[in-house]
Amino acid sequence: MFFAFQPVVCAATGTVDYFECLLRMREAEGGVVSGGEFITIIEELGWIGLIDRYVLNKTVQDLVADPAVRLGLNISGMTACDRAWLRSLTSLLRHRGDIAHRLVIEITETAALVDIAESARFVGTLRDTGCRVALDDFGAGHTSLRHLQILPVDIVKIDGSLVRNLRNRPQSRIFLRRLLGLINNLGLTTVAECVETAEDAALLRAEGIGYLQGYHFGQPTV
Repeated sequence: MFFAFQPVVCAATGTVDYFECLLRMREAEGGVVSGGEFITIIEELGWIGLIDRYVLNKTVQDLVADPAVRLGLNISGMTACDRAWLRSLTSLLRHRGDIAHRLVIEITETAALVDIAESARFVGTLRDTGCRVALDDFGAGHTSLRHLQILPVDIVKIDGSLVRNLRNRPQSRIFLRRLLGLINNLGLTTVAECVETAEDAALLRAEGIGYLQGYHFGQPTV
């Protein structure tokens, strides 16, 4: 297993804020398999805790190796309230604020909804270490703006289903404009996922998005 890295860039300046670490698996024949194709199987086998621990350790190693880089990692729904994983994180980052402030932990909104109160405590502990926390895939599930008030996240990543082909979907643009207005009023940073064209990037900038991620700015690369 290895990481592919995809940049998250500032909408206003185009500078990279951080790179999301995307897990990949290399097949014996040399082909590459994306995480979405094998994570569900790993969860069913009960091995996801091992994988998420590997991802955490490797991300921290990469941050130590390059003091200038900022990285984001994803955790599965099963890990979102895992106290053993949380203890590992706090142990790795204890007295290492130089690393913690360069780390973004991304949690899917569906994972956060399993137990909203426990998720809020989990997110609070992550932030106490100095990490930033992102709520991933927002808009794909059932998270309400009330949940955003409860979860002390720093970043909201707008799901690609609300972003793709935006220039040809005026109703989606109106919805996105209102959603961004509400999120911005909560003082949270916004990231649009799956930005694939210059036209969609320009529309998102016009609507006040904070950051952009997608193939238009860079494919996941090793």
